[in-house]
Amino acid sequence: MHLTSAAATVACLSASLFAAQQPDRARGDAPVATAQRTTGTIHVDGRLDEPDWERAPVIGPLTQREPLEGREATERTDVRILFDEQALYIGIECHESHPGGLVSTQLTRDANLDVDDRVTIVLDPFFDHRNGFFFQVNPAGARSDGQISNNAQSLSRDWDGIWDAAVTRTSDGWTVELSIPFKTLRFRPDQTVWGFNVERQIKHLFETDRWAAARVTSWIGNLADAGQLTGLEGARQGHGLDVRPYVSGGRDTGDDEFTGGLDVFKNLTPNLNASLTVNTDFAETEADIRQVNLTRFPLFFPEKRTFFLEGAGVFDIAGLAGETDLIPFFTRRIGLHGDEITGGEVPIGVGAKIVGRQSDYNIGLLDVETRDLPDASLRRQNMLAARVSRNLFEQSWIGAVVTNGNPDGAGHNNLLGADARFATSKFHGDKNVVLDLFAQRTDDRTVGRDYAAGFGLSYPNDRWDVFLNWKQIGENFQPALGFVPRVGIRKTIARVAFQPRPKRWGIRQFFFELEPEYITNLGNRLENWRLFMAPFNVRTESGEHLEWNVIPEFEHLDVPFEIYPGVILPPASYQWHKYRAEANTATKRRWVIDFAYWWGGFYDGTRKQTGLGLTLKPNAHLSIAVRADRNDVVLREGRFYTQVVTARADYNFTPNVSWQNLQQYDNESRLLSFQSRFRWILRPGNDLFFVVNRGWVKTFDDRFDSAFDRTSSKLQYTFRF
Repeated sequence: MHLTSAAATVACLSASLFAAQQPDRARGDAPVATAQRTTGTIHVDGRLDEPDWERAPVIGPLTQREPLEGREATERTDVRILFDEQALYIGIECHESHPGGLVSTQLTRDANLDVDDRVTIVLDPFFDHRNGFFFQVNPAGARSDGQISNNAQSLSRDWDGIWDAAVTRTSDGWTVELSIPFKTLRFRPDQTVWGFNVERQIKHLFETDRWAAARVTSWIGNLADAGQLTGLEGARQGHGLDVRPYVSGGRDTGDDEFTGGLDVFKNLTPNLNASLTVNTDFAETEADIRQVNLTRFPLFFPEKRTFFLEGAGVFDIAGLAGETDLIPFFTRRIGLHGDEITGGEVPIGVGAKIVGRQSDYNIGLLDVETRDLPDASLRRQNMLAARVSRNLFEQSWIGAVVTNGNPDGAGHNNLLGADARFATSKFHGDKNVVLDLFAQRTDDRTVGRDYAAGFGLSYPNDRWDVFLNWKQIGENFQPALGFVPRVGIRKTIARVAFQPRPKRWGIRQFFFELEPEYITNLGNRLENWRLFMAPFNVRTESGEHLEWNVIPEFEHLDVPFEIYPGVILPPASYQWHKYRAEANTATKRRWVIDFAYWWGGFYDGTRKQTGLGLTLKPNAHLSIAVRADRNDVVLREGRFYTQVVTARADYNFTPNVSWQNLQQYDNESRLLSFQSRFRWILRPGNDLFFVVNRGWVKTFDDRFDSAFDRTSSKLQYTFRF
C-alpha cells in the first residue's frame, strides 16, 4: 500500500467516522447513584456496622455481562456510597449461595485479581468520559489499583494510590469496605458529578456482573459507558501536597552504600499534578523476566519503575499504545544501560513531571537530568518529553508529542509527532469503532531527518473483532528516547476474528481467527509475510482454554544472520510452516497448568518449541510457579537448543506484608540469577523494602562464578498536606 492511497483511504474513513460522533455527554440511559454525607466516623474494618451505612441506600442491582448478557445476576450485590470532606467510602456486600466456592488466591499488592473473585470500582472524577482510576479488592483483602487513560481496554496497574480497604467473610458471602481519600484523586471542587461503575466477578461461575453498561461489547475501562455518581458537594483535596522522603542503604559487590532522596507531588490545579524527584532510587524494582532472542531485532522489556509509570498513559499515541514495533517515547531509555551482567542504572540527579488535565486538554511533561557515569563513559544528560492532546466528543482526540535528548550521549536528537483518534462505542447503537492516525519526524545529528506514519482502523467487539493497521518507518527514523527495533519498512497487518457464543456443549466462546502480516522495504520489495490462523480456539464455561494454530511464514535475508553463536544463516529467501497446540487450565483452580508446543519448519530446517508452566496456590498466602521454555533447532548450518527456566515462590503474610522470590536461568547468557523482595506497607503511602539480587555465571567447566551481589533496604514515608 502506497502512502498516497493509504492517505486517501484514511481520509474517507475519517470523514465517515467523524460524522458518526455524538458530542452528547449527558446520556439519558446512564444509571445514577447518589453519595450520602456521613454524620459520624467510618472505621474501615469491612463490617458496615456504622449507622451511616444502615441509612445509606443501595444504588441499584448489578446485571450479568457474562455469560448471559442482560440477565439478572446469579448472586445479589449491594453497593452503598458515603463520603465526608476527606474521603469517599464504598461498601459492597457480595452475597454468595455457595461460600465454599469463593476463589481467593492472591494477597500481594497490585496482583492480577482477574484470577479471583473480585470487585472493581471505576471513578472518573474529571467527568471527561475517558480518564480516571480503578480500585480492585478480592475476598482475601488484596488490593490492586491503577489509572485509566483514553478508555484503555486493558487495565494497567502502574499507579499506586494511597487508599485502604478491608474485607470480612460471612456465612452468605463477603463484604468489602473501601476508603479512598480525596487527596488521592484529582478533580475540580465544583465538579459534583463523577463517572462511576462497579463490576463483580464470581469466578467459580465464570460470571461478570456490572452496574452500568453490562454489555460484552463494553469493557470496564470504557468510561464513556460509565454511570454517574452525584451528591459530592463539599469534597476537599486539601493543599494537594505530598512529600515523600526516602532513605536507602545496602551493599553492591562488597561496597557499602547509603543514600537518601525526596519525591514531592503538588496539585498545580485540581486536575494538574506536578512531581519532583531528587536523587531517585529504584532499588525495589522487580527484575526483568528473561527472554531468548532468535530474531534479528532487539527484544522489548517493559518499564517497571514507579516514577516513570505513574501517569504514563497521558503519553499514549493514537494507534501505538501497547505496540512494540514503534514507541516514540519509551521511559526505559532513561536511567538504564547495558544488560543484567554488564549494565545497570544511570544515576538520576533530578527529574520533574507534570501530568493531568486542564479543561479539555491532557498534558504530560517529563524532564530528567542524569549524572555522570564514568564506568560506562556516559556524561550527564538532559532528556525532555512533552505531550498534549485535545479531547473531541466523548472518546476522540487530537494530539502532539515532542522529545529531546539522547541517553547514549551521542549528540542532538529530537522527535516531533502528531496523532488523532476518532472513536465511538455507539456505532449502530452499541458497537465500538476506532480510527487512529499518526505521523512523526526525528532529527538526529548523525543520520539526519526521517519520518514514520500510519493508521489503524478497528472494530473491537464481541462477535466480530476486526482491525487493519498500516505503518511506514523511514530508514533513518531514530527516536533516541523511543523504541523502534526495525526501520526502513512498510508494515500491514490485519485481523478478522469470529467469536460466537454457542451456549451449549459446556463452551463459553469460540475464537476463529485469521491474521495476515505483510512487510516490505521502502522500495516495496517483500521482506516478511506471516499468516496466523486459529481454526480451533475455545474457552469453556469452566474457564479452560484449548487452541490449535497453523502459521505459514516467509523471511528474506539480505545479509548473513548469526542466529546462535557459530550458526550463521546465509542470505536467501526462506519459507516454512509451523503449528501450535496450546492448553491452559482455568486460573480459578488451586493448580494451573499452561502448556504450548510448536513444531514445524524454521528457515532451512526445523524447530520444536515447548513451553510448560505450573502454578500452585494452596491458599491465599502461598504461591509457587515454575516455567520452562525450550527451543530445539536443527538447521543445515548447525543445531542448537535454548532454554529458559523461571521459578517463583511468593509468601504473603497479610495484604500489607509480602515476600517475593524470583529465580531464573538461561543457557544463552549462562546466568543464574535470584531476586528476593520483602515489602511491608506500614500504612498506605509508607513502605519498607528489603531486596537481594544475586547472580552467578556458569563456566564451561560447570562451575558457577559470582557475577553480582547486591543487597538494599529502603524506607519511604509520605506526608500529606
